[in-house]
Amino acid sequence: MLSTGTAPEATPTKPLPVPLAVGSGLLMGAADSVPGVSGGTIALILGVYERLISSISTCLKLPVLMRTPEGRAELGRALRFLVPLGVGIVAAYLIGTRILVGPDESKGLLRRDDTAPLCYAFFLGLVFFSIPEPWRRIPKPGRACYVAAIVAAVVVAWMVGLDHATSKPADWMLFYGGALAVSVMLLPGISGSLLLLVLGQYTTIAAAPHNRAWGQIAIFLAGVAVGVAVFVPFLRHLLRRRHDLTLAALTGLMAGSMRALWPWKSHYDIKDETLGRMVNVGVGENWPWVLLAFAAGAASVWFLDRLARRIARSEA
Repeated sequence: MLSTGTAPEATPTKPLPVPLAVGSGLLMGAADSVPGVSGGTIALILGVYERLISSISTCLKLPVLMRTPEGRAELGRALRFLVPLGVGIVAAYLIGTRILVGPDESKGLLRRDDTAPLCYAFFLGLVFFSIPEPWRRIPKPGRACYVAAIVAAVVVAWMVGLDHATSKPADWMLFYGGALAVSVMLLPGISGSLLLLVLGQYTTIAAAPHNRAWGQIAIFLAGVAVGVAVFVPFLRHLLRRRHDLTLAALTGLMAGSMRALWPWKSHYDIKDETLGRMVNVGVGENWPWVLLAFAAGAASVWFLDRLARRIARSEA
């Protein structure tokens, strides 16, 4: 009989030190601000991915947990992880969208011909050397795991090439964008920012905090809340009941996302065209610097692995 891999029931863990939780959030938020990179990928590298899903799922059971001392203790553990993590994510996202995308009058690093190849090369190195991370957590990958990984990679590579919506979205559509974006953001390899680009909402959402468009932010966050409430329990069920297949699919998601991160593109205005169609198969004259940026991304994986080990020791 083919084993799909069932994870053991989660057991309470020590609270993650606040500096480590905030630091993890900063790294995740920085990734989420980049179309093509997922904060879920960073969480997976850091070894806090399943803890993230479990903690969110715990908070969704708040009415039930508040009835008993044990439940309140479990809720407290989840919040002591999620609150500092969330602070880091929000702070890094606000800073990241300002620096990497920026307003039209002062384009950010991802929209300038001189700096964009270096940014994409860095994130390509980061994702490429992170791909083995979920796979190595599968004790004995079988045929089904390989199939799941390949299918997931093909689906994401196809998604990267989807046309963007070009018209400005109505405010009410931001609700659906928030629900869908947070759902895919929690999956390593699928970028919530990339999905917002496809929906034509990325510019609106990235600019909303800087323009103080509080109404748009409120509608988007309402969608995020619904997306979390619906998607997280389903994802946790997969991680607990189909652990190996789920991790195999997550590996494929990360591999397929690399299509969006090829450094040399026909142009770099991510607001105008799908990332998959901007790819230029040629190699530019700046290849030594691009190669160095790719190596820096690889080195970041090593740093994140060291950080993950420190997190693990803090829980021992």
